[in-house]
Amino acid sequence: MEIINRTPISATQPDTAAVPAPKTRSLPFLIGLGLFGLGLTAALNILDPFIYTEKVRLLAPPALKNSALSLITITTLVVALFAQPLIGQWSDRSRTRWGRRFPFLLAGVTGLTLALALVVSAGSLWLLLLAVALISLSSNTVQGPWQALVPDRVPAAQHGAMAGLKTVLESIGVVIGVGLAGFTLARGHLWAAPLAIIGLLWLILWLTGRLLKTPAPTAEIFSARLDSPLALLKLNLSHLPPAFPWWMANRLLFWAAAISIRTFLLNYLEDALGLSPAETQALSSQVILVLGAGVFLFVLPAGAMADRIGRRPLLVVAGLLAAIGAVLFIFVREVNLLFVAGGFIAAGAGIFASASWALATDIVPKEESALYLGLANIATVVGSISGRLGGPLIDGLNNLTATTVGYSVVFGLAALFFVGSSVVVLKIQERKEGN
Repeated sequence: MEIINRTPISATQPDTAAVPAPKTRSLPFLIGLGLFGLGLTAALNILDPFIYTEKVRLLAPPALKNSALSLITITTLVVALFAQPLIGQWSDRSRTRWGRRFPFLLAGVTGLTLALALVVSAGSLWLLLLAVALISLSSNTVQGPWQALVPDRVPAAQHGAMAGLKTVLESIGVVIGVGLAGFTLARGHLWAAPLAIIGLLWLILWLTGRLLKTPAPTAEIFSARLDSPLALLKLNLSHLPPAFPWWMANRLLFWAAAISIRTFLLNYLEDALGLSPAETQALSSQVILVLGAGVFLFVLPAGAMADRIGRRPLLVVAGLLAAIGAVLFIFVREVNLLFVAGGFIAAGAGIFASASWALATDIVPKEESALYLGLANIATVVGSISGRLGGPLIDGLNNLTATTVGYSVVFGLAALFFVGSSVVVLKIQERKEGN
């Protein structure tokens, strides 16, 4: 089914590629376009682990609290796996008087407002699970169309810089979310952080609308392709850009390796280094802080360099640097050297964050950018799941050998995954601007 728009498309798409983009965008414009990265990251970080853990403590039987938290994580990942590409292709094919993207940003922020209120007020575990699913659906309703604004509105020569700014803003969002949740929950205020985030999201939505200069309505309210979403998805998958599967392989391998090290680092420090639980908590937080600081320091220079020398060389370097860090984690037993290992991974992750996202915005078809950036999220989700599958392998090998060899095996696999991410990116042919 299709509803035909009676007005020219160019008159109804203020936030798409139909608006000619200048050769360069100003720094305030790029920062404004990236603000949803800050808002969404802040929203998710007040929830996971803080509010989710508190709600599970209140609603789940004590013996099942870890299982309940796992169920929440799986629910968010499964919803994200399907929601973002389907919503992305809907956004690509929509024709509204407010453009292809803004209606979905509005719908997503509205859904997040309702979902955050439902999370806080949920009186049963199943209602909490419903709220979590709505959180994931709503955040992904924003995510795909928002990310598609970059190929829509930013010249390809600035995609690297935009990727760096996006990562910096997301890092600030982490600090805001963690700090806000910790401060308010410590004082017993469960509603405070969600209300603050709701206000922040609506402010960002208003600023984004102003930035896109959405014109006043001139014709029909809505017009969109309403063909079968699955049929459209199948059609689009049959016309994937040749570089896109290799990009997804690169992201999946790198992300799975990084998640595996981050997930099992705390237990590794306790079991392999013989630290006490208190020492483990303190040291792991310091190592993770080094990782975060390293990423923050590298993303902007890496983004600028990606615009100068290309994305592919930086992705090769990122995988190799992170692989060195993973190998060091296998052999290092000196606490100070752990920070060196963490530094290599941080450098690789910072370079990867900028170059990977910049390359994605380069290779996706501009007219269907929300769909393909939504599909890109599948690599992140599958990588997140894969990185956590090392737990049974670690426990099995450690119990079988009465040693801590399981950690060495998993960290070794992580190093191979990092190297693999560098290898597969060599199959990608970068598209030059204007092609």
